This record gives sequence, structure tokens and C-alpha cells, in this order.
Amino acid sequence: MNWKFGYKLFVLSAKALHASFFRSFLTTLGIMIGAATIIIVAALGEGAKRDIEAQYSNMSVTTIIINGPSSESSPSKLSPDDIPYIESVASVDQVVPLLTGKVSVNTHENVNGSWTVVGTYSNFAEVSKLEFSEGDNFNQESEDNHVKVAIIGATVAEELYGSRTPDIVGQTIVLGKKEFEIIGVTKYRGGAFGPINIDESIFTPYSASYRYVLGKSGKFSFNVNATSLELLEPTMTELGKVLRDAHKIKVGGVDDFRLRDMGATVASAQSSSQTMALLLASVGLIVLLVGGIGIMNIMYVTVSERTREIGIRKAIGAKDRFIMTQFLMEAFILTLVGYVVGAVSSIGIYYLLIGMEFKIVFVPWSLLISFVVTFLTGMFFGYYPAKKAASLDPIDALRYE
Repeated sequence: MNWKFGYKLFVLSAKALHASFFRSFLTTLGIMIGAATIIIVAALGEGAKRDIEAQYSNMSVTTIIINGPSSESSPSKLSPDDIPYIESVASVDQVVPLLTGKVSVNTHENVNGSWTVVGTYSNFAEVSKLEFSEGDNFNQESEDNHVKVAIIGATVAEELYGSRTPDIVGQTIVLGKKEFEIIGVTKYRGGAFGPINIDESIFTPYSASYRYVLGKSGKFSFNVNATSLELLEPTMTELGKVLRDAHKIKVGGVDDFRLRDMGATVASAQSSSQTMALLLASVGLIVLLVGGIGIMNIMYVTVSERTREIGIRKAIGAKDRFIMTQFLMEAFILTLVGYVVGAVSSIGIYYLLIGMEFKIVFVPWSLLISFVVTFLTGMFFGYYPAKKAASLDPIDALRYE
């Protein structure tokens, strides 16, 4: 089949479809939705994957998080008093306490907002690899003397002072109802330290945070680093034992703490995001299947409506393969139009979701995957009606009313 014949066949098929434009549009609607769904699902899946990577990018696979139980009816005894017990485990490298909570934050220029305050020890900067654009970290003396000093995250600084690197060291900021001196501003990093977004937090000495800002309303947890990945499981086992002893929990009693290793948490989160992406992708495939069935139905109807036309063509010498090729061409055009409109629509949906602050990242290969799946669906469901048209007996076709 040369290109001139192919072009004429394409034009002929396009005119046949245009003659029943609205019906052709409804036929391609399922293809449009299915094609767009596959592209958007791929973007959402990639966005979820990168979000998980960013959230845990600053944490080691040897990190263990210890926090209270999920049920508020079982209060936890976790506190900094547990640090000596945790440090007694030989395979523990570092331990950092964290007291977190949202509080109102005000500047003397009457700029305010609600931000996360993190009360912690000075070694948090080392564990989380904090870098400073201005100033420096607080020290153990600040912790021992409950000194009201604060380190501002880059995003907090930008919202309150109009810049990620403002010259504010030495100024004061009001956390809740207490004034704290700003001693440092962190560099923007775009990641997180477990559940803590570094850029969107304000860090203070633990003692000052507990005494002046958060008190018992703050959420308490530990970040513990094991000395090696191989010792992670034994470390968690030993930590469970020493904390049960420290909290005087009897054998068979309910623990007032939870231990989570970040390697398993990240793997679980990634698995969940992949499962969700597969579920959403299956929805797209089902929509494409429905669209393919729609193409098959409309092609069967078209064959029935044009039976007499097919009979005339065969009577004047049209071969079966040409009849079949024309109807396959019509199925191809319906599929191609559905894919193109679906792909263009997916770009609009992509920017709409970005505007709604969804975690979404466009992946170019999704266009190819969507096209291949869409094309195969359209050709598969278009083949049987085309074969039926090609196999019609010309005598019976001419007699068809």
C-alpha cells in the first residue's frame, strides 16, 4: 500500500466518521478518558514516590523512631529521662529527643502565622545535617539553663521576613507568648527529617520549649541511630526491653511506646504508593476497555448501515483486504483522536492539580505507554467488525435493506 493510496484511504475514512460526528465523538470519549487517566496516574505515582524520598531523604536506614502509642487513652511515660536507658544499649550510636507542636508565631513587625516548634538537643543539628545561612546552633549550656533561643527554618523566615536568608540574628520572635532570641537561620533544603519539615519548623532547646511554649501538649519522640544496618533488629529488641524495664511494664502488659525503623517505614510507604498507582492505572485500563467495546459496537453498527455500500464496492472489484483496511483505518482514526485529545487534556489536568498543590511529577514515558495501550485497544476491538465487513457476500450485501 503506497502513501497516495494510504492518504486517500485516510481521507475517505475521516469523511465517513465525520458524517456521524456526534456518534464518533461519543465513541472516542472512553478512549480520551482512559488515555488521560494513564498519563495522570503515572504523574501522581512519580510525585508520591519523590515525596516519600524527600520526606525521608535526611534520615539514615539505621534510624529508629520511638514515640507514644496512637491511642490517647494510654498515656506514654516517654521523656528525656529515658535517654540513659537508651544509651545503655551498646549498638545505639546517637539519640535525640524531640518535642513538637504547632504554635502561633509573631514578629515585632506584626507578621504572624502558625508554625511547628521543635524542642530538641544540640546534637539534632548533627543528626539531621542542619546547615545555616545565618548564625549557628545552640549549645548544651542553652539546654541546661532553659535559654530562650530559636533557630528559624528557611520557609518560616521567608514567610515572616520576606527572605530565606534574612539578616535577623539577634532579633527576637514571639513563640506563643514568650520572646525568643533568633540565633540562626537554616539553609533551604527541600526535604524533611521524618515527620519534621526542616524548612517549616522553628528549633529551640528542649528545656525552653517544654517550659515556655509546648509543655505537656507537645508530642514527644526519640530519634535513635543504630551503629549499623546489621544491628538494627537486635537494637530494636534491646530498646524494647530497656524501655519496658524503665517504665516498669510487666510481662504481658501493654507497651506505652512504639518502635519504628525507617527502612521498613520507607519501604511500606513506597509499597502503598505503588499499590495505589496500580489501582488507579487499572481504572484507566478499564475505561480504555469500555472505550474499546464502544469502538467495536459503533463499528458493527457502521458495518450494518453500510452493508449495501460494501456490496456495491465488492461488485465493482474491491478486494476483501481493502474493505477490511478501510474499517481498520476508521478504528485507528477514532483511537488516534481519542488519544490526542486525552493526552492534551491530561496536560491541563496536570497543571490544575499542581495549582491545587498535589504532589505530581510529569513523566514523559507515560505518553508512549498511553499511546501503545490505547492503540492496541482500538485495533483489537476494531479488527472483528472490519473482518465482518470484509467477509460479507456481495450478493447478500446488495440485497440487504
